Amino acid sequence: MELRTSTTFHIAGYSYAFFWWGLFTLYCLGHQFNRWRIYLHRRQQLKLQQKSGSQSASKATFDPILPWERWLRPLDRVVAIPYVTEMIAIKHIIGVFLFICINLIWIFFAPFKWNDAFTTYKLESIGLFDRRAAFIGMVNWCFVFMLASRNSLLSSMSGFTFEQMIPYHRWLARIGLLEFIPHFVWRMMHGYEKTYIVADTLFYDLEQTSGTICMLGFLLLFVTSFGYIRRHFFEFFYYAHIIGIIVAIIFACIHEVMCFVYFMPVVILWVADRAWRSYQSWYIPVTPIQINPAVSKTEKQEGIVRVLFDHSRLASHYHPGQYVFVAMAKKGKAWCKWQFANWHPMTISEVFRGSRGVSSYINSSNSSVINETIIADEKKNPTTNIENAKQNSDKTVDISDTASIDTAQLRRRGATAPAASSSSNMVASLHIKALGGFTRDLLDHADQNQALHFKVDGPYGPRLEYQDYNVLSCFAAGIGITPALTLIKDCVERRSAGIASVMTHHVQLVWVVRSSDEVKAFAEQIDYWRERASVAISPLTLDLSVYVTREPLGEENLAGFDKTVYGKRPKIDECMNNIPEQKSVFVHTCGSDQFMTTVVNQAVERKWDYHHETFEF
Repeated sequence: MELRTSTTFHIAGYSYAFFWWGLFTLYCLGHQFNRWRIYLHRRQQLKLQQKSGSQSASKATFDPILPWERWLRPLDRVVAIPYVTEMIAIKHIIGVFLFICINLIWIFFAPFKWNDAFTTYKLESIGLFDRRAAFIGMVNWCFVFMLASRNSLLSSMSGFTFEQMIPYHRWLARIGLLEFIPHFVWRMMHGYEKTYIVADTLFYDLEQTSGTICMLGFLLLFVTSFGYIRRHFFEFFYYAHIIGIIVAIIFACIHEVMCFVYFMPVVILWVADRAWRSYQSWYIPVTPIQINPAVSKTEKQEGIVRVLFDHSRLASHYHPGQYVFVAMAKKGKAWCKWQFANWHPMTISEVFRGSRGVSSYINSSNSSVINETIIADEKKNPTTNIENAKQNSDKTVDISDTASIDTAQLRRRGATAPAASSSSNMVASLHIKALGGFTRDLLDHADQNQALHFKVDGPYGPRLEYQDYNVLSCFAAGIGITPALTLIKDCVERRSAGIASVMTHHVQLVWVVRSSDEVKAFAEQIDYWRERASVAISPLTLDLSVYVTREPLGEENLAGFDKTVYGKRPKIDECMNNIPEQKSVFVHTCGSDQFMTTVVNQAVERKWDYHHETFEF
């Protein structure tokens, strides 16, 4: 085999790669420039506040959105594509269409060379055309690798987070597979015509055989990636993905040696990402504290599990609204640890900052807390404490219904804790609704006092810059309240402390639940918001509404809420019209696709900035 770098199909491949990497570099430079622009505006805002000596400057009209972003805002409207996706922005549809057009230009015309005698276009022979399409598809699959990495330079440079890149990962994979089809079909025909033997259609020689096996690997990836399989047979999807891509890469490199040039760099980066993820989940201390039912399962709703854990990485890396990947396995048989390959994204519902010491969290002598992992003794060597955490982070959780963690104490202690440092830690909670097989099993484990191994990878997700807006408006459905909880708590605590860089002075929450029992799991947090907002140094207005859809006979407001509506769903447009400030609003939403589609489109209509929480893994 030889490296055929001067062939037209190879020139088409690497020129196509340089084109997209060049565009991406320009985008990254623009993104970094915009971050610097926002930083300078915030700095100017602080100077104005210091000069005026009043809070009036906090309501100044700093708009973090660039002018052309508002002009293009209508393209943020989301629609559904039947049998493809339930929620995609119009701008993304246009982007995919332009991407396909550029692919076709390279397939039909590359390599580009000006010729004065050129008057008409002549289609290349199929023997060159199909290979050119295959090389373009191979470059797209290199991008697919990068877009599937949780930790990569792409995210840091461009501002795109993992969950934002995953939809592009799927689109490029499908486009790349379609570009392989002409090559695959033509080579099948060509192989059969050589001997007219059916077996030679796929296995004429080593080149033909390796290409066939490579294509079968890609087809395995495609067939097992449909949403139904991902949601209901995740393990099958996961292992088929790993096997399919390994088979595809190995036999692609055997089929065409130039594949090494394209695949090896991204494979190395992918392996580095996997190594870092393994380090985060297996060697960074994570101490499970408690897993217990926050809301018991009833006929009206599925039940909610609360997980409390101590994670040393969160203190310096976590931002409100982010999520972690969680893997749990039953205690006992070693083979059960294969479940650690099944990572589930979970949004953190609350964080508690504080000094290290798990025993100080306990409010009961008989609890599920692993109180032997870290001894609360400030006189002990901190290094020893960290080593103890590492040694015991793989311990299992013994669930006990008698356990009682004083989260109110943790919450208040965290509010007065100093800024995070390398020696501090953070306790976090996950509230998980029993909707699927994994979450229902988790609720059963909590009810039956079973022990679990516990691993965490993260945090991941965007840093939501709500503080540049006068209003934070959160719309949530069911357990989709969890990211809004951390955003509102962060805003309340920062305004309460008088942090000048937070311009947000009005918080709206519209929460839709099936049963009022769901509210009980978060009642303490809502009371805490009210308490801190009432004594805030920087004034803050809380406008909290809850809609209980399956209880038509309720009469009283639920504790902590300004408005409780029974038996109805909210009219999103009316809720948004009730916001006193209509120019500087940041909208956050999490829930079903239909619910989020309504919220996003209403925000787009008003030209507000927004973020919708979704995990299309």
